[in-house]
Amino acid sequence: MRRFELFEIHDHRWCPAILRNLFTDALQAIWMMFDSYRPIVPLLRQALEESGTNHVIDLCSGAGGPWLQLARNFEEEQAYKITVLLTDLHPNTEGFERASSECKYVNFYAQPVSALEVPAHFSGFRTIFSSFHHFSPNDARRILCDAATHRQGIAIFEGAKRDMRVMLAICFLPMVALLITPAIRPFRWPRIIWTYVIPLVPFMLWFDGLMSCLRAYSKDELFQMSKRLRVKDYHWQAGTKRNGFVPITYLIGYPKRTE
Repeated sequence: MRRFELFEIHDHRWCPAILRNLFTDALQAIWMMFDSYRPIVPLLRQALEESGTNHVIDLCSGAGGPWLQLARNFEEEQAYKITVLLTDLHPNTEGFERASSECKYVNFYAQPVSALEVPAHFSGFRTIFSSFHHFSPNDARRILCDAATHRQGIAIFEGAKRDMRVMLAICFLPMVALLITPAIRPFRWPRIIWTYVIPLVPFMLWFDGLMSCLRAYSKDELFQMSKRLRVKDYHWQAGTKRNGFVPITYLIGYPKRTE
């Protein structure tokens, strides 16, 4: 199945901020529930060590993405403490504040940050979770090239995949959202209204989830993209890690050590 250049509702400027934030809140809760990215922790630790840093600049963070759980996994399973700075083009400040208050290793930047224009003073290992498919091939290469030329490590992780099994799993996300929404804190009446009375949040999880799968890059496409950059003394690796039903596709790059 070839990749399609489609759109997602929460991508667009016309999407109301409250809907975008409720959508990312629901995704955050789902990530916490399934801990889908747990298998990538050893890979990411190795890349951080090769890059000589334990500070992460997370791009396209949504409401915090999987980092609230991953930071705990690093400490509990790897005995390796990291610090994480959450950033986004459309910052979900409430979600960021919640993640920061629940994990002392997570902080956030409240101003908009584009993955295409990472501020020069943001030094650290860059990560993008479940958002790289939002970028066209040209923009995707720009993101990778910027990290490599500035000698910063970068890791791309995607749960979306052009695979019928993954797309079938996406169809169950609205039901999951209906089950977990009452447990999402803080309690907000708009969350109840836009989930149960006018179920736009469950619809967005289904629609944007399917669009994500059709837009997703395969591991071979990611690796070929990285090979075309021709940045010297920079290492790339691509692959797939599986946690239950949904495989995680990844591309990791970091500068080679100089002896």
